[in-house]
Amino acid sequence: MRSELVNEVTTQSTNIAGQKAGTANEVIQRSSRSFSLAVRFLPAPFRQHVTALYAWCRSVDDTVDQASDLKHAEEALQVLDVDLQRIAIGKAIQHPASTWIEPLIANRAINPQHASELIEGMRMDLSGYRVETEADLERYCYHAAGTVGLMMTQLMGVQDRKADLHAVALGVAMQMTNIARDVREDADRGRSYLPGIPNPLTTDPEAVKASVAKLLELAEQHYQTAVAGMHYLPWNCRMSIRVAMHVYREIGRQIQRNQFDVLHKRTVLSKPRLFATALLATVASVKDDVQISTKRFLSSVTFYTKEIKMNDPINSQSSQQLSALKQAKHTVYLGLSLTLIMATALFSMVFFNPKSSEYSYLPLIYAGISLVGGVLFNRLAARCDTAVVAVNVHPSNLPASPSPEIYGKQPT
Repeated sequence: MRSELVNEVTTQSTNIAGQKAGTANEVIQRSSRSFSLAVRFLPAPFRQHVTALYAWCRSVDDTVDQASDLKHAEEALQVLDVDLQRIAIGKAIQHPASTWIEPLIANRAINPQHASELIEGMRMDLSGYRVETEADLERYCYHAAGTVGLMMTQLMGVQDRKADLHAVALGVAMQMTNIARDVREDADRGRSYLPGIPNPLTTDPEAVKASVAKLLELAEQHYQTAVAGMHYLPWNCRMSIRVAMHVYREIGRQIQRNQFDVLHKRTVLSKPRLFATALLATVASVKDDVQISTKRFLSSVTFYTKEIKMNDPINSQSSQQLSALKQAKHTVYLGLSLTLIMATALFSMVFFNPKSSEYSYLPLIYAGISLVGGVLFNRLAARCDTAVVAVNVHPSNLPASPSPEIYGKQPT
């Protein structure tokens, strides 16, 4: 009987995760313009892993939203949860969607416990989880999206566990934005995540608006926490995360511009606004790189002053000069990159808001040239940054590696 039920669930899940999904890239392109845009800024290896993780998360969510009945949804979630354990011990999976997350767990790129916690968040949906307080809301958002933030940092190779707080904060903030945007859609499914409002459709609209406003204020606090942790991310991943964060933040601002009216229409960013938001995110990312590079430069100078006193003066002075030269190049290239990206934003604004019809497509051409130049100088800065790190590494100054038990890994 159990085997027949698993087969029935798997067959139904195949319709959801297979026939409608296709490849992981198709899933993300069809399901989310925001994430589809953001992942384009990731390096190819990271992009493949992040896209696979998104496809799995999307399938888990669809298992609940698109199941024919509650029983099948519960069984499908159980199969997905058991698959996480089966992957960890090298056994065959049963749910088709597990093929996306299988290599990530098998290669220990992510902690399967966090994936299991996300599934628990979907179970909360099925059980009719009631959000009475902000603490209830935080708990739900952690399971639904904070766990995704943790898995993302693991995929990016972040070792410092101080980053976890900021990763969870970003996931929670984006989930709160989702909740604010989807109040009507969730209400039509019999759900509500607004604290103290069991049914937005039968509640005073002004009370719903006030609750959404408070929710977005709480989300903004979490966004600020996330921003404070951007320096933990690899330089080549920051821009992508910035784009995703800025786009979701802009959705919240658009809801605010709409006077928090979320019951009559779903808030969607127009393509020009989406493009402009992505440009602003790239500027913020380059600005982050400049600040981080400057701090690293100043700390490296102090480091080599100490080295000159302790070690051979000739070798230390040579290393100091090499590091200073690379740091100087790195800072100059980042400055040029920031300038060109800002020029891209300005030319784009002129194109979308022309003061004269004579401009035609000229501002757009200039924007494209500036963008190419900005990306080029950003990559040149990255090459210098890599060289600087190689020069500055000193065995006595390397931080102790975190315990492998943190991820459930065995020491190698």
